[in-house]
Amino acid sequence: MMFRFISNEALKILTCLNRTSMTIQQLSEYRNSTPIWGPVEANSGSVYREVKILQHWGLIRWARQRGEIQNIYHITEAGRKFLRDCILIETSNRFDENRGFTSVVTISDIMEKNKRSQYINERRVFVRTTIGRIKKSKSLLGKREKARQLLLQYHLHRFQGELRWLDEINGSQGQQNE
Repeated sequence: MMFRFISNEALKILTCLNRTSMTIQQLSEYRNSTPIWGPVEANSGSVYREVKILQHWGLIRWARQRGEIQNIYHITEAGRKFLRDCILIETSNRFDENRGFTSVVTISDIMEKNKRSQYINERRVFVRTTIGRIKKSKSLLGKREKARQLLLQYHLHRFQGELRWLDEINGSQGQQNE
């Protein structure tokens, strides 16, 4: 399970606002009419709550057109960067689901030694690449991008821990082969 200080619904709101600016009412209607959001109650209150959280983190902001009474919400540049980083991490989590920690442990018990070593090395390359991408994103952080900083720091530590674990497994296999 991945740590999130922002809910899945908030990420979906960011995704919507990345496409086009919307009011809370439009976000609620879109949420209720879009199957990928899953079945939900017609409750704009929950959307409002998520919007407030996103505003707090500086990922979205609102503006009002002349003569309009509703706020129109826009994603900020920090929000776009945050969403890009979330996509990077979600992509690596897809790999985790199919070939991550649990798979490595299970597969390492049943695979031949040479295939096991190849599999672990592939995973190490993937984790190192992901760590490099996260570090690159961290180096480009603005001083006010606290949400991205927390997200990237958490996952950097997670992947660094996995890399140490994979190195230990690989080292212990080398000792067994001697």
